Amino acid sequence: DYSRKTKKLKPIPMIQRYLLLLCFLSISLAAYNQDIQKDFSTTSISIFKNATAFFIKSGTVKTENERYRITKNVPPALFGTYWMNTAGGEISSLTSYLDTLETTKQLPTGAIPEIIQANLGQQLILYLDGGEIVQGTVEAVEKGDLLSHQIITFHMNDRWKVIKISDIKRIDFLERPKGVYEQKEKEVKPVLEVQFASDKKEQQVDLMYLAKGLSWTPLYLMELTGEKQARLTLRAEVVNNIEDIEGTDVHFVVGVPNFSYADQLSPLVSIMPSPYAAAYNAPTNYDMFSNTIQSQVRGGVSYAIEDNSIPASSATISGLEGSAEEDLYFYTLKDLSLKKGGRGHYPVFTANVGIAHIYECNLPQNYAEKYAYGKSYLFSPDPHKVFHSVKVVNDTEYPFTTGPILVVKTENGAKPISQDRLNYTPVKGNSFIKLTEAPDVDIKQAEKAEKREENVKMTTRNQNTYYYDRITVSGQVKVKNYKSQKVDLNIRRTITGELLESSVKWLQSERVNTSGDLNKQTDVCWETSVDAGKELTINYSYQIYVPH
Repeated sequence: DYSRKTKKLKPIPMIQRYLLLLCFLSISLAAYNQDIQKDFSTTSISIFKNATAFFIKSGTVKTENERYRITKNVPPALFGTYWMNTAGGEISSLTSYLDTLETTKQLPTGAIPEIIQANLGQQLILYLDGGEIVQGTVEAVEKGDLLSHQIITFHMNDRWKVIKISDIKRIDFLERPKGVYEQKEKEVKPVLEVQFASDKKEQQVDLMYLAKGLSWTPLYLMELTGEKQARLTLRAEVVNNIEDIEGTDVHFVVGVPNFSYADQLSPLVSIMPSPYAAAYNAPTNYDMFSNTIQSQVRGGVSYAIEDNSIPASSATISGLEGSAEEDLYFYTLKDLSLKKGGRGHYPVFTANVGIAHIYECNLPQNYAEKYAYGKSYLFSPDPHKVFHSVKVVNDTEYPFTTGPILVVKTENGAKPISQDRLNYTPVKGNSFIKLTEAPDVDIKQAEKAEKREENVKMTTRNQNTYYYDRITVSGQVKVKNYKSQKVDLNIRRTITGELLESSVKWLQSERVNTSGDLNKQTDVCWETSVDAGKELTINYSYQIYVPH
């Protein structure tokens, strides 16, 4: 009969149902939980010294219901810089929100419930409380709040048995047991969702953004190889606090970028957890080694000596490729790899440069005070500090960005000379590096009032009237060279007042008067030289208005 010709359908064992459910969940989660670092490759990174970097990425992503959801390693993009697109412009929206997601962690076994969980479906021999011994396979573990409430479904040859885990005293395995089990957890995580306008199962996506957490600092080494020659080496010190970098082209950027609104995270990622804030607030040496003009001036004065005092360098250069874009310059390093949290040094260039030895002195500025000018010169017994420096001419094809520089002399083995800061130096420009203080070059300076004219000016401010005297000031700078060779000098000073005359030519650079003061302010520099054992006196004069 019919009943004898047909076979009964066997019920699906519980372990198989469990595995099918797990497989379904894995497929579902894979479709929705995506890691941007796995789905995208980084094409290039432009790194700035202020701990920001511009990332360009691309990748082919799998979509589900016209969506791609990023739940891991969402880029901590800065405000206004997060841009994602496809060649056909098929992205209809980008949204971010918090969602409860199920995650799976693999953990080492350490107790009987975990050992059983790790070895579902294996043949076991259980030794139970009371002396009972059973053999079979565990098909399911039902967890309770307490260990005494946890039970297993145990399949033997002809029946199933429900056993309390707390009753199991010992386990024997018929094959090597697994030492790792999977634990599922629900976790509230940020999600960045990309909605596409088409139902393609795969989309080619381009991504770019600016983010904090990756910076570079220039490190210079100057080797003094001769009286007028040196070898200059630049290395990039990279600090990576943001993500793994694998075989990526990296550009070290020289210049002052203008990111007007990149002082906060993009609203798309501002809901992200604390690691993003940590990367955003990563430390940086930007203020110390910025290329901005304020950081380049010592004592408010900066002048160059005559170019003909330095011979043309052979400018033998070896280093990275470079290119200029607008007012920025990019050193390009191919195929860089650096793990998140890693630090690295990378050669940028080595070049022979021309140098000149200069002795520098910055004299103190004068002020518009009535009693500051006496009737005779009064020289201080303590001379002003004089520094032995070298002037470096940039006759390479690279601009020199601001950074610390270590100076060594290579004659008869490397000997340390000094550490200073090399300021930003454009191609064909020059910069000064301090070596040591020079006590055997003595410089003193004094001034006196030659003529005083009272009440020559009157001003009114806030309904108050002020009268000013005009003083004609004579000044002297006395230089004594105790060295056994001739020295070249750069003597700098900021003078308040109208410049008149100087016995030695002075270079002048008038400052912009934003306060409406009666007196000008001018940066001056005397470029001169003094023979070995000789003295030099510089006479100069100016006029200044002082309150009566």
